[in-house]
Amino acid sequence: MQSTHAHHLLTTEPTLRFTPATPHPAWSRTVRGVVARLARAEHAPLATKAAATTTADGLHRERLTFESPLRGTFHGTVTAPQEATGPRPAVLVLGGKNARMEQLTGETTPDFPDRNVAEHLARAGFVTLSFEHGIGGGLDEGRRAGRDEGALLAHAFALTGRSLLGALVGDALGALDVLAAHPLADPDRVGLFGHSLGAAVALHTALLAPRPLPVCAASHLGSYPALYHRLLTGYEGAVLPGVLEYADLPDLYGALAPAPLQLQYGTADPYLEPADARAAAEAVRRAHTAAGGDLEVHELAMGHGTHVRYATEFFARTLAGPPPAPADVPAQRVHFDVSDRRAVLDRVDAALASGHLTQGPELVRFEGLARTWTGAESVAVASGAAALEIALRVIGVAGRTVLAPVNTFFATAAAAVRAGAAVAFVDIEPDGLGLDPDALRAALDRHPDTAAVLPVHIGGIVSPALDEVLALCAERGVPVVEDAAHALGATLRGRFAGSFGRFGAFSFFPTKVAVSGEGGLVTCPGGDAAADAEHVRRWRDHGKSAQGSTLHDRPGGNWRMSELHAAVGAVDLERFGRTLATRRELAHTYDALLADVPGLRAHVVPSEARSNYYKYLAHLDVSVDRAALKQRLRERHGVALAGEVYDHLLCDQPYFAEAAPPPGGGTTASAPAEDPYPRARLFARHHIALPLYPTLTHDEQTRVVAALRAELS
Repeated sequence: MQSTHAHHLLTTEPTLRFTPATPHPAWSRTVRGVVARLARAEHAPLATKAAATTTADGLHRERLTFESPLRGTFHGTVTAPQEATGPRPAVLVLGGKNARMEQLTGETTPDFPDRNVAEHLARAGFVTLSFEHGIGGGLDEGRRAGRDEGALLAHAFALTGRSLLGALVGDALGALDVLAAHPLADPDRVGLFGHSLGAAVALHTALLAPRPLPVCAASHLGSYPALYHRLLTGYEGAVLPGVLEYADLPDLYGALAPAPLQLQYGTADPYLEPADARAAAEAVRRAHTAAGGDLEVHELAMGHGTHVRYATEFFARTLAGPPPAPADVPAQRVHFDVSDRRAVLDRVDAALASGHLTQGPELVRFEGLARTWTGAESVAVASGAAALEIALRVIGVAGRTVLAPVNTFFATAAAAVRAGAAVAFVDIEPDGLGLDPDALRAALDRHPDTAAVLPVHIGGIVSPALDEVLALCAERGVPVVEDAAHALGATLRGRFAGSFGRFGAFSFFPTKVAVSGEGGLVTCPGGDAAADAEHVRRWRDHGKSAQGSTLHDRPGGNWRMSELHAAVGAVDLERFGRTLATRRELAHTYDALLADVPGLRAHVVPSEARSNYYKYLAHLDVSVDRAALKQRLRERHGVALAGEVYDHLLCDQPYFAEAAPPPGGGTTASAPAEDPYPRARLFARHHIALPLYPTLTHDEQTRVVAALRAELS
């Protein structure tokens, strides 16, 4: 019988079960990621308008109409003390499957004494918001033929790979936004209450919320195998399809830690089994203990209900006093939302099913998307460093000199060394942070054997000085390879980075503006782009004379991009237009916020250039100790600055420090040589890079600037 099959499945140990040896923070992030993927909760903003406002029996009630692009029109009610003035602690109240909003708020007499939770909380001084689940009365009763409407809806959602619980969580996330924005509510002191199905919604909403929230969950505890197989009391709308492969219900509650959590369950609850609920509570306790969490568990002599006083006391304690400290602002945040992650997973699955794991259709897709942002023939390779080395090998630099800016990442020069060249360094110009044309002219004179010049678009800025660099190199017949690792989508006079020289080299490392995990790209904008691209393809694949051939005409390398990396990169490039627009909008916000901060000035991007803002750069006064400033920002304000570009010049790197004396000769007994790279050294020592990524919020930007102002004033 299929029940035997189900028993085997339900008794299989979840892969993410918490154990005392499990590092809790990383485990919690993994569990939350799984929940986000399985829930597919569509967090759509809710337009609201007040439909009616009443004051009676000491309470203020405000009836709201919500307009959801997904669900349409539905209703909610804000309940608060009659004399309430904001801001007050607030609670989103999520009732059970059969709860009625007017009973939750006390507008009508509840059918159970504890059903009017929102009214009780409002009389205790809280602002509450309740809303309709919308799983009753939406389907034609005749066609429903007595079947449970929620179960039918759950089946309908499943047809599209979604879940009824995910839809309810999406509504709850939108309602949280409404509650936090209400003039009576304190947005920094918001909690979640849920009973039965509402507790399942509260749990999953808290797991997906952007910040920790206190949760009180009543009459929703146990193990999934017991609830959905042995007891047969579990409701279809209260669980995510596939979740037990990864985690059981106690694991989900445990992943909320260290946020405050209260669990209530009744020993007379017909939907639960006391022993199973008790074991589940103990499993939750282990996870919260490991994380230093705030956990209350109440085993009560009640049925399928709520102990309202315990819930009220819990929120009075956890939402009292000053708001919790905000989460740190990290230097970098790589984010793929659920739809993007599913797109990647679908493409990886297709690649695995086909058995074609490298240089297949995803690679072709990735290269085609990249051309949109490079304006040139584009060939994907394993990394940005590989892109540089391949370009230099095609040119043939072995035994000659390659000129590079002294201020760049080590890989720029190392690629030339691996290609067999000697490397000489050139100072930068301060406006666009590109190669200084005068310093380059002098370096070309000193090195008549120059085989290639490597301008670098630092921070995502294509320097206007590049025009003069290109002219100098053209006069002497020296090829130019743009190191555009920072600069995807950046332009100079409307022309994309990577389209100026004979080759361009891009990186898709996780810190870059577009990512593939590991990956790179060579662009071939020169006069013979097709031939150059063919050379690149041969070099990336062990020097094969053609794809699939067993003949090799050069000592190429394993510089291919896998289908798996291409799948990640292609999904990221499909959203890159939005990414670029967001980065530029955030940069303009910083421009305004930093205008009056003492001790630093924002780097002004030249008017002819349009940066992608890989880095938002600012210059500190020379008297400011950068290392000490960064430490104070971390320790006092929870703000991490991004990495510099760069803090050490290439001439100071250990590998190059023993090279020949710098231009201008050595020293004499009476006078040391002047620093040959004064502009690069000044920039390297005194600039900072502010956090900037598409998920950075305005509040976080304001916090970053406030921290800088506090420490630099």
